[in-house]
Amino acid sequence: MNEKRIVQLVASSAAVLVLLSGCGKNSSASPDATYQQGLAYLNGDGVQKSPEQAVALLLTAAQAGHPEAMMELSTCYTYGTGVAPDNELAFNWIHKAAESGSSKARAYISIFYLQGIGTPESPDTAIQLLNTEANAGNIDAMTILANLYEVGAGVPVDLARSMEWHRQAAAHGNAQSMYFLGRSYAKGEAGLQKNEGLAAEWYQKAANAGSIEAIGKLGACYMMGQGVPQDTHKGFSLIKDAAAKGDADSMHNLGVCYERGLNVQADMPTAVAYYRQGAAAGCPEAMYNLSVCLSFGKGVAKNPDEAATWRTKALEIDPTITAK
Repeated sequence: MNEKRIVQLVASSAAVLVLLSGCGKNSSASPDATYQQGLAYLNGDGVQKSPEQAVALLLTAAQAGHPEAMMELSTCYTYGTGVAPDNELAFNWIHKAAESGSSKARAYISIFYLQGIGTPESPDTAIQLLNTEANAGNIDAMTILANLYEVGAGVPVDLARSMEWHRQAAAHGNAQSMYFLGRSYAKGEAGLQKNEGLAAEWYQKAANAGSIEAIGKLGACYMMGQGVPQDTHKGFSLIKDAAAKGDADSMHNLGVCYERGLNVQADMPTAVAYYRQGAAAGCPEAMYNLSVCLSFGKGVAKNPDEAATWRTKALEIDPTITAK
């Protein structure tokens, strides 16, 4: 994980949303109902997306003592969603959320201390908080610690410690850590010996726990018969499902399937379309394959300038990509 992206961990995922009638002015609405309506406006779920309306509703719920609303407000102020960016307010709201009983806030506030977001930078404070929370069973703190030890942010790189925290989080049902274990076994990384069977097993567990990336990787395992009996139909179905849910790697893999005619009739224009989707979503392999198609006019009109742009972007992310 890139150290610059660690702050993105602060972003909280949307849960099942419960919509209210009216426009948020119902004074009898409970704080949780107001919070849920705020999420609806934030994500455009069942209503027209309106970050400004979302912030107003989240603020109402937060002022009524709703910890998750406080956490969401912190994210809005961090990224300037529906409101002007304000790191101090972002820190204040996540601090209030932590004091109000949010275990997630007690873990993620460490990122604010680690990077000095709205508060003086203090890596020691961040790591101390994370260790206290992780040792008390806070799964979010476990996964953050695992990520920090993996990249050496606030602590020295220590893949053994990273793996241990991931194992503990996985044992508590954390999908991200299950996926990490699957990826590590698949590639023989983080001190683990390559084991395709265990990789597929952990991908399956992570997929069952809701990891979209794991669904796609499990699909790739079935396509190639790695760690599981080869089943191209099942593999293609899983990859397609993950791509539809936003997994960039699966968009690329769908492109490969259509280019090579794997469990589907070969179709270069469709392959290019999926490469383009994957490239836009940040997959370097998709960027590189798209550049090749644009260079040679495979499934798309030749465009040397665009090809060069995508190739450059791919190499910036992964300089070894041409050797793969």
